[in-house]
Amino acid sequence: MLSLIVKEGILNKSKILKDGEEVELTAYTINDNNYFKLRDIAQAFDIGITWDNSTKTVGIDTTIGYTAE
Repeated sequence: MLSLIVKEGILNKSKILKDGEEVELTAYTINDNNYFKLRDIAQAFDIGITWDNSTKTVGIDTTIGYTAE
């Protein structure tokens, strides 16, 4: 039997450093860990995110820049 564990994400504004400069991103704290949206990180660092529909796979491609969907 599969049991469902519900964990609450608490919205916060966390700061990360990019080239020594602070970048403020929306994060969610769950069990004392901060989680960021992959697209927010990709946009901040200009990293390409791809989607392969045939395999339902997200890819991180550092050879291309970020493109908004």
